[in-house]
Parts: sequence; C-alpha cells; structure tokens
Amino acid sequence: MKIRIINPDYGEKRSDMDARCRWLSQYVSPGTELSMECLTDTPVEINSMADALLAGPEILRMAEKAEAEGCSAVVLYCFSDPAAEACRERLQIPVIGGAQAALMMAALQGKRIGVILTDPGRIPEKEWFLRTLGIASDRIASIEAISFAGHSIWKERDAALHLLIEKGKEMKETRHVDVLIPGCLSFLGLGEALSDAVGLPVIDPAVAAVTLAESCARQRQKAGFSI
Repeated sequence: MKIRIINPDYGEKRSDMDARCRWLSQYVSPGTELSMECLTDTPVEINSMADALLAGPEILRMAEKAEAEGCSAVVLYCFSDPAAEACRERLQIPVIGGAQAALMMAALQGKRIGVILTDPGRIPEKEWFLRTLGIASDRIASIEAISFAGHSIWKERDAALHLLIEKGKEMKETRHVDVLIPGCLSFLGLGEALSDAVGLPVIDPAVAAVTLAESCARQRQKAGFSI
C-alpha cells in the first residue's frame, strides 16, 4: 500500500519531508509506503484561510497525481485541511485531513477537547473551522495558542514542547479539558512527551491522519468517503 502525504507549504526540504515519513512509518504496517511531496508552484505557507485557498489548485493536482500513481490514500499534512472537500470530489481514494482526523480520534478519548495552536492570531479562524468538521461544538472546550509564529517547530523542538506543556497544564486546570490536540502538524513527535507531562491523552494530528488513511484504505473505501 502506498500513501501520499501532501505538505501544502511551499519549498520544504526533501531531507525534512523524508525525516517526517520515517518518523510516521513506525505507526503504520511494514508494508505501507509513505511518501511526502510539497508545493512547488504556489509560493505560500498555510498561515491563513487565504493561503489555504491559494494553495488549493496545486493541492488538487498533486492529489490527482497521487491517485494516478497508484496510491491508496492521500493525507493533507496541515491543520487547515486545505482543499480536502475538492480532493474528495475528484478522487476515488480516501483523502484525510490532519485536523479532522485528530478531532475524530480525540472524540473517542475524551469529552472536552483542547486544541493548542502556534499563533494566537489564528484562534478566531480555527474557532470557526474546527466546528465545521463533524464534532459537536460543545465537545471543543478550548482553542488556545502558544506564541511560536515565525519559529521553526521542527528545529526548536525543546522550546516548543516546553510551551506546549505549560499551556496544556493551564488548559487542564482552568478549562478542564480531558484530551489535547497540538494544532499544527509540525508538532509531530511531541505528543507522547506532552501526554506524559500533562497527564492527558494527546492526539498527534499527523499520526492520526496517516493511521486513519491506512485504515480506510484497508477497508477499500472509495468515492464518497466523507471524513
């Protein structure tokens, strides 16, 4: 089985994308091959709804190419799930967005979901967007953020984890959340340490998306898949 991961940020390094695939491979079956591609024609990073819209046409082309190359599923490596519905209209294989996969899994782990973003300025956008993904709005108890805009989470992992732990403990105490989602796929690999430090289940969106994509592909999901 082949799963194509589409990273909607422009110009990612091949070495970094391959490193992400190696990390994610520990969560899928040995026979599942992960590959990641990023935008090469649309010079945006997904930091707003406008960015997601601009990236949409190239994401759709990349998803169609993945299906043509024999991939069994497509993963959108972003907490904005850019062009997810458009891809689902065109493809005959499952298309899984990181945000929706994480929310669905979080709903199985707790009743009060807490989401931690990288930038406080994006809280209003996510308050709207996350409530369009099929989870009752009262299950999303808190959407908050650390201040990490302009920093590389991939390169400054210790600093990012420290801030996540502080915010997670605060949300547990004051908002009474019982499951956490780090709301950026660059937080990949920090979930277990965050869970241990805060004492709550933590859903890593990248892991959730890849494992759900594999599961749906094994179920031979076809057109009309709606998660």
